[in-house]
Amino acid sequence: MNPWSKAKLWSDFLNQVRSFFLKKGFTEVETPYLAPWYNLDPNIKPIRVEGGLFLQSSPEFFMKKLVIFGARKIFQIAHAFRDDPVDGLHTKEFLILEWYRVEEGIDAIKRDVEELVFEILNRYPPPWENISLNELFKVKLNIDLEENKERKLFLNALIRAGVKVKEDYSWEELFEAAFLSNIEPDLPRDKAFWLVDYPYPLAASSKCNGFWSTRCEAFVEGVELANGYEELDNPQEQKRRWLSRGKENEIDWEYIELLEKKGLPRCAGIALGLERLLMLKLGNKNIHEILPFSPLLKTN
Repeated sequence: MNPWSKAKLWSDFLNQVRSFFLKKGFTEVETPYLAPWYNLDPNIKPIRVEGGLFLQSSPEFFMKKLVIFGARKIFQIAHAFRDDPVDGLHTKEFLILEWYRVEEGIDAIKRDVEELVFEILNRYPPPWENISLNELFKVKLNIDLEENKERKLFLNALIRAGVKVKEDYSWEELFEAAFLSNIEPDLPRDKAFWLVDYPYPLAASSKCNGFWSTRCEAFVEGVELANGYEELDNPQEQKRRWLSRGKENEIDWEYIELLEKKGLPRCAGIALGLERLLMLKLGNKNIHEILPFSPLLKTN
């Protein structure tokens, strides 16, 4: 396909996605792409531009501010920017679909994803299976994550299990190394499912119950498609998590102030990669094959 054929295909695809949410009573919103702060999720590398501003890695906190000011069911299709390596499933600029439901939990958001994927792909009808990360670590590495929540214990357990890690890795980096080398390669590639039981160090803004967060990730045919959770509404806990990860002057203090003064209603949200969803629909294995233009491939 030439770039124009791909652009027309994208137009039809985005119309189908918008129609799905509008029929469910969602309101489409727009939020800024540039801000003096960034998402302090441990796995996200921000892109900084001149003037100390950051290209937004997701519309998450602007959308949650809309929720604080009264939004109930909102969605956004936005360009997002992350300093990731450019490969078959990643690029530094991509289209993100993000949505929020107020007074509903993560099960309602998971149902949205399952219904959207079934409508777009015409396969994998709801409901999808939950697969526990803790059970995977027990089976693959004989490691109980909660019993190894101390960094040194986790490091020693991974070394005994034969996982290649560095002595100075943080708990999050230890988890990432083990997940990428020993867990993710063996995830099912012939179905759609939810990965659940994410430990709290991996959930920057998720509600938690002790060691475990409400975070979940959708996988379809081995491709990580969406990441969501029930939103943390405690301003002191949000502040503590952000201060442990970022510089004080790069934190979204406006959001913390809104949490303190107005409060965030109970809500859940999720972000989904649209290039990956269209890639799965067309049967491709590389997101760059379905983009009208991939200028960053030439600089990789």
